Amino acid sequence: MDEKKLESALMALNIAMQTEKDGHEFYLSAAERTSDPQGKALFTSLAADELEHLRLLEDQKETLTEKQRWLPHSEPGEEAKRTKVERAPIFSREALAQDINTYTSELSALRMALLIEKDAVSFYSKAASETDDANCKAMYQYLVEMEKGHQRILEEEYNALAKQFWGTMGFEPF
Repeated sequence: MDEKKLESALMALNIAMQTEKDGHEFYLSAAERTSDPQGKALFTSLAADELEHLRLLEDQKETLTEKQRWLPHSEPGEEAKRTKVERAPIFSREALAQDINTYTSELSALRMALLIEKDAVSFYSKAASETDDANCKAMYQYLVEMEKGHQRILEEEYNALAKQFWGTMGFEPF
């Protein structure tokens, strides 16, 4: 691998690793702030997933730095690929109906998390499209699929909470 490609690949990995670190910290913080047990489980699970992604990226960076090549990407088993919490609803609809106002911080956290995952999908998609190395492309495509899974879960929860909140507040757009 020539020096320019190596430098570019390492820069992308550094950005990706920081993205995963930030996501991990955000999800841990969100888990600490929520009092809802299912919400706590969701955010804790997402934090663990981000940590797994970080380890994958760190291993790639180490190999790329030492051997100037990408590690072959092997898909984990289906069970390992799934977020531990992947069904909606996460937050209890009964509790939401009783007092949606206590869930405003969860609504904000879900919105922020959704934006984080959308950015990650965009970044990893771009990185995959810009490489000609099959192992690199496979790794980034794997990360795209994982982050899309997170995005789907978060979007379902955000939409459900937002709809409940709007109904309670007497406002529902369009």
